[in-house]
Amino acid sequence: MCGIGGYVGLDEATGAPVLTAMARAQRHRGPDGNGTFAGPRFGLAHQRLAIIDRARGAQPMVSNDGRYVLSYNGEVYNFRELRAELAAAGRSFATDSDTEVVLAAYERWGTTAFDRFNGMFALAIADTATGRVVLARDQFGIKPLHLATGPDGETLFASEIGALLATGRLPRRPDDTTVYRYLRHRVHDDTDRTFFDGIRRLLPGHLATIEPDGTATIEPYTHFYEEMRDLASRSQPYDKAARERFAQALTAAIRLRLVSDVPVGTALSGGLDSSTIVASLDRMVGQRDVDAGPLGARQQTFSAVFPGQINDEERYVDAVADRCSDRLRVHKVRPEPEGLVAELTDFVRTQQEPVISTGPYAQYCVMRMASRHVTVMLDGQGADELLAGYAPYVLVHLRELRRTVGNRRAARELVRFTDVLWRLGRFRVKDSLRRRTRTPVTDLLDPTFTAAHSGQTLRVVRDDVKRRLEDDLFRQSLPALLRYEDRNTMRFSLEGRVPFLDMDLLRTLWPLDNAAIIGAGWNKRALRDSTSELLPGKVLRRRNKIGFTTPEHAWFLRIHEDVREILSSPSFGSRPYWRQDAVLRAFDDFVAGKGVAETMVFWRLVNVELWLRTFVDTDPAPGLAGADSIEPRALIP
Repeated sequence: MCGIGGYVGLDEATGAPVLTAMARAQRHRGPDGNGTFAGPRFGLAHQRLAIIDRARGAQPMVSNDGRYVLSYNGEVYNFRELRAELAAAGRSFATDSDTEVVLAAYERWGTTAFDRFNGMFALAIADTATGRVVLARDQFGIKPLHLATGPDGETLFASEIGALLATGRLPRRPDDTTVYRYLRHRVHDDTDRTFFDGIRRLLPGHLATIEPDGTATIEPYTHFYEEMRDLASRSQPYDKAARERFAQALTAAIRLRLVSDVPVGTALSGGLDSSTIVASLDRMVGQRDVDAGPLGARQQTFSAVFPGQINDEERYVDAVADRCSDRLRVHKVRPEPEGLVAELTDFVRTQQEPVISTGPYAQYCVMRMASRHVTVMLDGQGADELLAGYAPYVLVHLRELRRTVGNRRAARELVRFTDVLWRLGRFRVKDSLRRRTRTPVTDLLDPTFTAAHSGQTLRVVRDDVKRRLEDDLFRQSLPALLRYEDRNTMRFSLEGRVPFLDMDLLRTLWPLDNAAIIGAGWNKRALRDSTSELLPGKVLRRRNKIGFTTPEHAWFLRIHEDVREILSSPSFGSRPYWRQDAVLRAFDDFVAGKGVAETMVFWRLVNVELWLRTFVDTDPAPGLAGADSIEPRALIP
């Protein structure tokens, strides 16, 4: 995991301070080393977090013949297999790093190499012979990459938006369309637009070819999405053999993500996904599996707990720990609302764009604690989008049944999911019984702002489970969560790894009948079946999805004075996005218990305001997260 940056279309003298600014702004992403490379009209910068072959593999890395230069962020987990294939073709290697394999693969296969990579990556490869630079991002979009056009027509690119802003060559303006979609529809990161006008994200599975004059052409490189649609059409039976194939593919995906020369730990929320990873690794440690070496003698897990709150999962964390006996060292952190207030400035700078709720702050706290013990973290991100983990997927499943097999079958399935659907709507029912008025977000937004963006709608797949999951994997849901995780891990110089986002695992699951994903009253069926002898029953049979959340309702009541101070500020009142008087009335009613407005609505308003203060009203470069709080990394004992 690293930070990359660069430019195309500037001379070396003009580009030198650009690379320096980018590197300084992303030092937290790679405190173990740095480097730059400049050509006549391009430049690359790199900050290294050394994970594999720490003594070698420095970047930017130059090919043996001197033609190609690589700056790369991520890990390609199947690099050993690719290395063997390249070696058989006559290629020799000077390091044991995956970086050298990525560069050699590009030399041999060009851009078709990217679909051979099973892992996470964002990279820039410069061709010194032509002056052309190619950018590419992995198929899931696990690793970030942003680009923008500078004042001289140059293309600037970097892992983080803050590095682009730090160059001083871009205006700091909000993208009002993105702000509207975030406030109104609670979505973001679903297109190439960011919250910053003129700054784009390179979409998953895409590449950008940048000419020496800075002109960029962006196009998809991957055939993985077409492959998924073909696999989805096969509807193979979900039988014993299919369950075994899924279990084997999952174990292989977890095993692949253990390759490391530094300590590896795991996030443990107490949910089915993270518990599966922890229990699988515990079994490997117990069997003294050689691949489990980076875990050490005892696997270290990290959890956020909220004692006494409705969303506390500590009992599930403890159940997994008890099942794993003394081979687990469990670390727990208790985020508090007062801590959120104290650390809001750093948290906003860390994320660099607004987030959907205060939930990512809990993850921020977990990653900070983990960074004191390990350098690599595995977690269960992506499993919900892969295996229909969220309650709304039940509705999609029921509609698909009604469409394909009729009302009677759908009705039977509805009965099996009654408890899940009750959890989905119980708060609205309770509020109605208590006659508390619900305030729609549209009542809080400025009418002129709303009218200007009235054409912005939210379209979702409503009656096809796999199409909906595919949409959420690559567009609607997961991209935002991956952004939160990348910023929170990198803030503390951690590498986050996500075993469920494995191409071979998806290739194993997607041809199977939907029953492997959801049916007979259960979601995540393949995962539950493959862990039936591994996990404690109270985790295996959980039906109350919580996820990385905070007790936000209780928190906002505890810090209501701090929240109201922001909402009543002159700067908040000066924004063109909302009606301050309506916001204050709704918030006061919420505090008094007379009205109902989702706390996530208030958070979105607060987050936009603080983001504007941090990144638009003032120059953010001097205070970008992580610049002055890097701790040294230890090798595995």
